Amino acid sequence: MKRFRHGLWLAAFVLSLFSLMPYAQADSRMIVEVQADEEGRVPSVQEAIQQALPLLWDRIVDSKARGSLSDSMKATRFLQRVLPRSDGVRVSFSEARVWQYLDQRKIPYLKEAPRINLMIQMSNQNGSSMPQTVELLRANAESVAVARGVLLSGSGPTLIVVWQWLDNTQVHLVVRGNTALAEFSETRKIETGDPLSQLQIWMEEILLTARDAYIPDPAQAEVIPPLQEKRDGGIEVMLIIEQSAALSAQVALEDALRQHEKVESVIPVYLSASSRQYRLQLKGESDVWVQQWFQRRGMQALPTPQGWLVR
Repeated sequence: MKRFRHGLWLAAFVLSLFSLMPYAQADSRMIVEVQADEEGRVPSVQEAIQQALPLLWDRIVDSKARGSLSDSMKATRFLQRVLPRSDGVRVSFSEARVWQYLDQRKIPYLKEAPRINLMIQMSNQNGSSMPQTVELLRANAESVAVARGVLLSGSGPTLIVVWQWLDNTQVHLVVRGNTALAEFSETRKIETGDPLSQLQIWMEEILLTARDAYIPDPAQAEVIPPLQEKRDGGIEVMLIIEQSAALSAQVALEDALRQHEKVESVIPVYLSASSRQYRLQLKGESDVWVQQWFQRRGMQALPTPQGWLVR
């Protein structure tokens, strides 16, 4: 009995310490709400903390690397604050400790939640639109986005998902837009059963693939693009842009680059509808601004041995 009272007192003491800790949480993904179960039972603080960690990993870790993180891992090592409520427990994790752990193990993750402007279109085999199905798929996508750390926002890069029923069982998909995800298409056969649930699973796959496209490879992140010194000072770097764009958009991007205070000249090397290569001659000796410059325009710039790869 004394041991039980001592354990209860210790748990209450630890909880009070977490509740009194300074609370400044910048990333909402670090806050996980663990709700009561279907029978209305609110989990204990210890249960909530342990249940919250796998939900956090689902939001920030690359889908392919998710299996390398055990759900039974001790969650208190990342804990920042716990707030019990009448309908559940709010668990907050420390960004610094989470990032440090993932960086040390070279596990790819999303440092920031990507914004995606999701547009869904669907038509039947006669070419008529299917607005009710689109609405249901949209609602499901919004639920998946919250659980997977994606912000569906009209201000983000556009992801266009177009489905076309070919017959009673086959659906053709085209995914395009200006997100980090490259354009692709595929055709699938819808099995017997509820077609909506199968389309929802498909939609989740697309959203996760689009999300993961924003996650840099830890191995690539350590690669520094080669810098070639110019005789008259400054450096020269290669810029490879893999993105379909109209000619007017390409010209506008080139002009914007030329107007940058650190750019001396933009020399086209190879141009096509879906890929362009340029030599950037810079006035200074640093090109670290390139990544942020493209990010502000809804694009992703990654360092490679050849230069900057932009998608």
